[in-house]
Amino acid sequence: MLASQDENAISDEELLTGTGSGGVFASGYLHDKPLIEYLGAAERVAFLLSNKKKGVRRETDADATVFTPGDGYQAIAAITDTRVLFVVGDSNGTGDTSFAVPYTEIEDVKTRSGMLTKGIDIWTTEGVKWRFAVRSTVDIEPAVEYLERAAVVWSRVESQLRHARKHLVEVDECLSDDDHDSARAAASTARDHVEEAQRKAPELTTNRDDAVWERVHEVEQRLDASVMTIHVSRAEQHATEANAEWRQEQYNNAYDAFLQARAQYERALDIAREHDFPDESDIRESADTVTQSLDHLSKSPLRRAETAFERARDADAPAVAAEQFEVALERYQTALVLDWGSDEQRFAGDSDELRETIERVVDELVHARRLLAAYHLAAGTRLLASGHPDAAQGACTNAHTEIEHALTVAKELKPGLRPMLEASADTLARCIDAAATTDDDGFEFVGDMADGDPRTRRLSDD
Repeated sequence: MLASQDENAISDEELLTGTGSGGVFASGYLHDKPLIEYLGAAERVAFLLSNKKKGVRRETDADATVFTPGDGYQAIAAITDTRVLFVVGDSNGTGDTSFAVPYTEIEDVKTRSGMLTKGIDIWTTEGVKWRFAVRSTVDIEPAVEYLERAAVVWSRVESQLRHARKHLVEVDECLSDDDHDSARAAASTARDHVEEAQRKAPELTTNRDDAVWERVHEVEQRLDASVMTIHVSRAEQHATEANAEWRQEQYNNAYDAFLQARAQYERALDIAREHDFPDESDIRESADTVTQSLDHLSKSPLRRAETAFERARDADAPAVAAEQFEVALERYQTALVLDWGSDEQRFAGDSDELRETIERVVDELVHARRLLAAYHLAAGTRLLASGHPDAAQGACTNAHTEIEHALTVAKELKPGLRPMLEASADTLARCIDAAATTDDDGFEFVGDMADGDPRTRRLSDD
């Protein structure tokens, strides 16, 4: 705190804390309460000026009013880190009168000098002129220099912060439309204005506790809260996309989206921790949920394959079993290739073990298809024997189709089964031809297909 007083004046501390009137040999203070109680809790005083008779004069184009202190009291001008505060002790015998002129409203500052007094004139953006006089022996130049600087710096800082606030409103509007790119752009522009305000503030003071810095900090904190909200909103969007991809069995896409969601939550969490925002707990919970989802996702492909395999083996009929073995085969193959080309393993399942399981699934699938083929062949034989060659041909064609399905799988995944399946396919082709050239009964097929009606036979565990 710095005061501009002559050597016979009362001290700054007395001006701040004193109350009561003076006497013949003592200066008074304020009437209602000490000056310090007129100040904000965090407000800091840079200079104090006072007079006992002139008071403070308020002028407009329409009129002028002088507020003078009562007998034994003083008029004080407190030049603080945020405003000029005039307090007139017991003005007109009605108690203290106070007026505040924020630096953001100051348009111009001038000084005037006379034989016995000198003073400061302050013009505001509202068209009001404030005049305050002190004894001619008081050095007011440091206070005036500070006042001029404060008015300029505050005006420039507030201008930048006003632009920043406007863009923060834009951030909220963009987020309500789920337009994250525009929200980020608006936040970036707001950041530019805040940083410009931070560059202007040191022209007045480098003390981060002063009001101009507090004003910058308020907007900066609001900006950081907006950026945190952007990260949370993007995380939620990525998590939604991840779950949608998961439902479509696009596992790598889902994994990538969950990773992006977690990264956004972590950025939001860093901001929340830094500023001690109350959102920290909710963000941490959401981030943990994504981590759990990643764990479940990493195990999902293998679990789904195992479930399909178990259903196939538990099926009572080859048709159901074949369908489930096809599903299991596809899912095991998916589990096998998910981590191909990746530097780290994301998904559960050992590659060698998966390949062995795929071979077992192929064996089971081929077995089920052969049982179905045997059923159709048996039906074809009976139909041909009963004089229905067209129906017999259809049944044999169905049998051939089952073998062809099995052969397609074997060619790709277990070539050792090809000779047996190709032989069965040839046999069934002859069956089809025989049915096509037979007018009535007399044909009986003998081949290597399974015996009996597979619709009522449970699959073996072999």
